[in-house]
Amino acid sequence: MVFGILFCFLPLIVFFLIFTFAYKLNVFYQLIAILTGLLSVIPISLIQYFVPDINDFANNYPIFYSLLKSLILYAVIEEVIKMLFLFFLPISEGKLSRNNKIELTDSGTKAFALKRFILLGFIMGLSVGCFESGVYFFEHMQKAKNAGSQLLYIPIFIRMFSAVIIHFSCTGLCALFMFGLKNKITKISLMLSAILIHGIYDFFAGFQNSFKYFAFAVVLFSIIECRLKYKNLQENIDKTIDKD
Repeated sequence: MVFGILFCFLPLIVFFLIFTFAYKLNVFYQLIAILTGLLSVIPISLIQYFVPDINDFANNYPIFYSLLKSLILYAVIEEVIKMLFLFFLPISEGKLSRNNKIELTDSGTKAFALKRFILLGFIMGLSVGCFESGVYFFEHMQKAKNAGSQLLYIPIFIRMFSAVIIHFSCTGLCALFMFGLKNKITKISLMLSAILIHGIYDFFAGFQNSFKYFAFAVVLFSIIECRLKYKNLQENIDKTIDKD
C-alpha cells in the first residue's frame, strides 16, 4: 500500500529534487505550488460531481458526447481552475531587467523569471496528476486482490506516463498564460492550447480499442507545444523590455 502510493507520487518527487538541486528553485515556493495544486482538486471535483449527465444525448451520440465531455467536463473545468489557482504562485521578487533576469533574494542566484514561474507551474501540475494517480490506485485495489499486483502497477505506470505528463504540460501552458497576463502580454492561444490538448487526450484515452494509443501522440505533442509556447512568450517579453 505505502509502496503503491509512493509509486504514484514518484514523478512529483523526482522533479521536485531536479528543480531543487539542478535549477535551484526555492523549496518553499515548490511546496506552495504542491499545496496549491492539491487545493485546486477540491473545486474541480465538486464541479465535476454536480454536473449532470445527459443520458439521452449520450445514448444517441456516444462519440460526440464523449468528445464534449472530455473538452468541457474535464479539460475546461480543470485547466481554468488550475489557471485561477496559479494566480497565487509568486512570479518574481523584483522587476524584470532588460535581459529578462532577476535577482532572487531567497537564493542569491540569477534565474529567468519566466522559467522560474513555469517550473512552479510544472510542480503544481504534477501534484494534481500524481494525486489523480493515487485516487486511481485506490480504485483498482480490489482488482489487484483478484488478479495480482502486476495488474495494478502496469496501468498506473501507463497513467504516470500519459495523464501525469498531460497535467505537467497543460499546467505549464496555463502558467505561461498567467505570466503573460501579469506582464500585460495576453496570449489566449496558451489557454486554448491547454484546454484542447487536455480534452483531446481524455477523448482518446477513454477508448478501449486501438484508438487509445492516439493519446500517446497527444502527450508528445503537449511537450512540444509547451516548449514552443515558452520560447515564443520569452521572445515577446524580450521585445517588450527592449521597448521600455
